Amino acid sequence: MLPKAYSARPAAANSSSQPEDLKMAGSVARTAQRQLGHLLFWVRRNFTEPTLDPDRDSVVLPVATYSPWLLDDDFLRVRDAVSSHTLVDQFRCWELWHLAGQVQAIEGDFLEVGVWRGGTGCLLASRVAMLGLGATVHLCDTFEGVVKATGADSHYQGGEHADTSESLVRGLADALDLNNIELHRGIFPDDVTGDLDGHRFRFAHIDVDVYESGRRSFEWLWPRMPAGGIVVFDDFGFSTTRGIAQLCHELESRTDAVVLQNLNGHAVVVKTRPAD
Repeated sequence: MLPKAYSARPAAANSSSQPEDLKMAGSVARTAQRQLGHLLFWVRRNFTEPTLDPDRDSVVLPVATYSPWLLDDDFLRVRDAVSSHTLVDQFRCWELWHLAGQVQAIEGDFLEVGVWRGGTGCLLASRVAMLGLGATVHLCDTFEGVVKATGADSHYQGGEHADTSESLVRGLADALDLNNIELHRGIFPDDVTGDLDGHRFRFAHIDVDVYESGRRSFEWLWPRMPAGGIVVFDDFGFSTTRGIAQLCHELESRTDAVVLQNLNGHAVVVKTRPAD
């Protein structure tokens, strides 16, 4: 049984001890959160992520409680359907879903670079279809794993995440009855952009893990995005993808963009004005 100070039942309104009870409960909660964060960091560093650096990394445990995805039955249904086809967690999937709804007044298609098995791409395509945007979701991947790894990407050598295929992505799209997807196979932008040169893009999800691939993708995309367009980098907040964090910090110096660092691991880039 929980002590009185930690009981789920609130103290009576006229209780003189209520402020002290709340203060004590808050202190205990903050201490428990810190200790849990330390424990999770130790476990991950010693068993799964030796790249974690205590000088720059911690396990992020926000204290906010509002969970708007719990109120969206369509999101929960689609997220459940794509969950075995993505490594992207519920929080980042929700952000993609939500942000896709923020670009309804902007012209252009949707783009994903780094598709893996199609989970987030099909999530976006489902959202686009439900909103009636009439946009095509272009999904670009080598289907042979990570490319363009450099010295900025200590965790990747190239070829990782090759356990996928076009048929896996098409199978998921068919299961969700999606007809607004186009697949483009090859290294982006080198091999696949001939088919896309005339397109404009209101929204892009870049999930390529390494610096050079992210930089080249962004540089090709940015002139083709109108003001108000959004680019989401999936790999900003992780110890294994330092190159993407470096790239996103470099983008902060742009005068035509706002770069938001999100605690869920995303970096979100919003275009603030047209290209010069």
